[in-house]
Amino acid sequence: MIFTRIAWVLGLAVFVGLCWLASIGFPPAAPLVVTAVVLVVLIGGGNLLRGRSPSGGSGAPRQGS
Repeated sequence: MIFTRIAWVLGLAVFVGLCWLASIGFPPAAPLVVTAVVLVVLIGGGNLLRGRSPSGGSGAPRQGS
């Protein structure tokens, strides 16, 4: 769980840094920001369509036990 939080924090820091670089006019940063946003939308949309919950469980209930 700690590694997931570290990955989230580092990813957010990189994204904020890229947004800052794009805002001051660094040309290669803009496509990376757009790519990151598109990847998050596509992965989130895929999880939504497949029925995964954010906690990692499946959308379908288990039968039996």
